[in-house]
Amino acid sequence: MGHPQQAIAAYATLDASMTSPGRAEALVFAKVTRRMEQVFADPAAAPSLRISLLNDNRRLWRAAAVACADDMNAMPDQLRASLLSLAGFVDRHTSAVLGGSGDPGVLCEINRRVAAGLSAGAT
Repeated sequence: MGHPQQAIAAYATLDASMTSPGRAEALVFAKVTRRMEQVFADPAAAPSLRISLLNDNRRLWRAAAVACADDMNAMPDQLRASLLSLAGFVDRHTSAVLGGSGDPGVLCEINRRVAAGLSAGAT
């Protein structure tokens, strides 16, 4: 399954009649973030689980970047550019966390703020 298909699969679990697209996106970011926070707070968590969650977060951000880069995306250009830049940072910082020199809390904080922004903008 490709990255866009994984994002679609994540959204498919939400009832579209009850959830706006922005709210659905916020819920996906929140779910990934909660999972990362739980696992990184548990000193007994398996390293393979941490790696898997970091890669899930990376895939989420890559799907977001693909959506932002799409010429059909209706977001303002400046917001799209900012999110693309943030996606690049998330990718680089994820590599740092995987290499042992980065703080996973930074990724969680970014996700929380993006989820909050998406929730605030949801109609």
